[in-house]
Amino acid sequence: MVQKKETGVRGKRRPRRRRSKIVLPAGPLKLDRFQEEAIAALLEGYTVLVAAPTGTGKTLIAEKLLEHILAAGKGAVYTSPIKALSNQKFRDFGQLFGPERVGLITGDLSINERAPLLVMTTEIFRNWCFANPEELEHTSHVIFDEMHYLDDPERGTAWEESIIFAPPHMKILGLSATVPNIQEISSWMAEVRGEVVKVIEERCRAVPLEISWIAPGGDVLDEEEAREEIAERQEIRRWRRHRWNEMTAAGWEELDY
Repeated sequence: MVQKKETGVRGKRRPRRRRSKIVLPAGPLKLDRFQEEAIAALLEGYTVLVAAPTGTGKTLIAEKLLEHILAAGKGAVYTSPIKALSNQKFRDFGQLFGPERVGLITGDLSINERAPLLVMTTEIFRNWCFANPEELEHTSHVIFDEMHYLDDPERGTAWEESIIFAPPHMKILGLSATVPNIQEISSWMAEVRGEVVKVIEERCRAVPLEISWIAPGGDVLDEEEAREEIAERQEIRRWRRHRWNEMTAAGWEELDY
């Protein structure tokens, strides 16, 4: 018995990509224009909104600011929209600044809550502004990651209330994906906070996007392969619909093939 070789999109299997063991020297770090502008505005004491595509280096701005804050002996809060991201930032900042200087507060656990740098969800920070504002007396900045959540119909109020009720002495760094109404957001913040808000925008994407599709079988397909897969599945659905109509019209009688 000869087994036929499977052909078509479904038969294509790609080898798993192996991680490279080669470490390339990064060289001296050179900041992009928007990063330099944002850091300069923050060190001048402004509240700053940064809108840039994912992967362009917004987090580096926050890290440079936190480095300056901790060196000055002050405190900061870093908020994120989900617990998983808070946990990740807690680990990242612990490696960057030292575990003794970083704390984590979520709805599930509290670690080193007296640390100068606290990572928490936005809802936790909002609750602190209401119930424990004295805990923020020595905190100079709050960083809102994924600030475009302001537009979320269910959770956006947590960002709004956090901005409105954050203690007046605290400056804000908002990190957002590109949004069309960033100027409108900054104007609203300037009004409710009673301060100048600097907007730093970056439209260029440093790392080009590559779009791929994952088939139900787990294969990663490029555009041409994905179109073939879709066409094949559409043909199968059309055939099934045609057979169903034939069977219905025949009154469920056996059809002559």
